[in-house]
Amino acid sequence: MRVFLLAVMALFASQVAVAGHHEASENQIIFAINADIADGKADSFRSLLKEMVPAVKASEPNTIRYQYFVNSDDTKLTLIEVYPDSEAAVFHMTAFGVSPFAEEFLASITITSFVVAGNASPALMKAVEPFTTDNRPFVQGFIR
Repeated sequence: MRVFLLAVMALFASQVAVAGHHEASENQIIFAINADIADGKADSFRSLLKEMVPAVKASEPNTIRYQYFVNSDDTKLTLIEVYPDSEAAVFHMTAFGVSPFAEEFLASITITSFVVAGNASPALMKAVEPFTTDNRPFVQGFIR
């Protein structure tokens, strides 16, 4: 009986976790940013990231994903950021704006595209307005 009860509890817990996971995915905000790295800035940009990424990780517990990808000749980058909701993304944008990294970061790159994927709040779109107006709300899909 005890084994049966534990099995039922485990099944119920997994269903609750899955249901919560799907609901959370509908609120997620994804930033997909592409940029050109300024001539002569590749080395200093990589050094900046070595400081900036751990600072973001330590100060933004609700940031789910924050990853930089750079091409082989250090001229182009893609930044992927994932937040559980608009509020966490606004928090990031606010923190970035007052961080000691913002000025050097923006001087090192030229943003070529910045997509805000997800059901962004008006407050989030206001926060990203200096960089983009491209919001693509969630339509259909799933996350495993």
